[in-house]
Amino acid sequence: MKGNEDQEKVLGFSISEWQRRYRKIRELMQLRDIDLLVITGHEGRNGAWLSNLQYTCGIGERVNYVLLPLEGEMLGLSAMPWSGESLFPIRMVPFKKGKGEAKRVRDFASGIATRIREMGMEKANIGIVDMRVMPAGVYMELHRELPQAVFLPAGDVLLEARRVKSPEEQEYMHRAGECADRGAEAMMEAASRPNATLEDVRLACRVAMLEGGATHVNFTIINIASWSEIEKSLMPPERPDSRVRKGDLILNEIEPGYKGYYVQACYPISIGGTGLPGSFKDLFKLHKDIYDMANEELRPGARVIEIERRALKLASSLRDFGRVWTLEAVEVEEDTNKATYAEIRAGMCFVNHPWIEPAAKVPGHRGHFLGNTVIVTGHKPVVTSRMPVELRVI
Repeated sequence: MKGNEDQEKVLGFSISEWQRRYRKIRELMQLRDIDLLVITGHEGRNGAWLSNLQYTCGIGERVNYVLLPLEGEMLGLSAMPWSGESLFPIRMVPFKKGKGEAKRVRDFASGIATRIREMGMEKANIGIVDMRVMPAGVYMELHRELPQAVFLPAGDVLLEARRVKSPEEQEYMHRAGECADRGAEAMMEAASRPNATLEDVRLACRVAMLEGGATHVNFTIINIASWSEIEKSLMPPERPDSRVRKGDLILNEIEPGYKGYYVQACYPISIGGTGLPGSFKDLFKLHKDIYDMANEELRPGARVIEIERRALKLASSLRDFGRVWTLEAVEVEEDTNKATYAEIRAGMCFVNHPWIEPAAKVPGHRGHFLGNTVIVTGHKPVVTSRMPVELRVI
């Protein structure tokens, strides 16, 4: 039956989803006049720099390099001789293991070059995905092994393919959002215990996200201090005893990932909730106003730069600030500030977390109060987590 093929999961996704990805990648390759992609990655940033490998062959597989031609089967190379035999057992997903795979890192370049010659592509336009994570030694050796090939930076090909998330990918984003909520709940529970410390809160958050299903936790940035401490310093020093005190604020930014799909979230928490001064309330309201504005404006056809200009205008109505922004593409590991002028499309995902910092040499809070990750639709963006963006009092 039709449907059975789509429902049958291969490395977490349906066959039709894998085919959709390969069609999109090859469409972009053709536009760039690229005959073959050499795709690699590594465990940097807690696995975030594996994104391109995961996108082309799934998470958890011991593949170090993927060769993806414009036509024909993909080829995976691994340093582990026992891995790869059952990578893609469904023939509808074209992937096979290379013969005589590399046994040491230094063998990769010759192994890749051999496969490229076997494919008859030693004179091809070869795209490297991407130049930031490709080991310099492998890249230089490929030049020596394949002197007639043309090597091109091609990280943008995978970045553009990944930028718009399919419904199946969006489900993974929501799973990551659920993990972030688990982390926030654990922070609040840990901070409520007698004699709780900053390390207690950080550990509880990280453990809860992992137990909730997160396959990676990139970071748990958590600071606990009174508003008077935060207001006087860009980076309040941690207390010697690290104890949580009544009247403290817990400001945080956490990033759990689910099978290669990451979200960021900021859950502002107040211990006791009493005595918060007007300076905090005014700044908190500004963060919330910018967040709400960005969500209203995140529609297909808009541009990130237009939203950022409105954020600055909102902040300027309160006072002068050194820097104000709010949106960050979820592919930030590859795309820092490169989405500013991009046209927003349905299926794109952004972290909406206003950042406001004081003018130069002026003391004050610098960073995020609140925020989460959203998915662009034809209407209001869908938030990947369920906890509302508000100050939570415990």
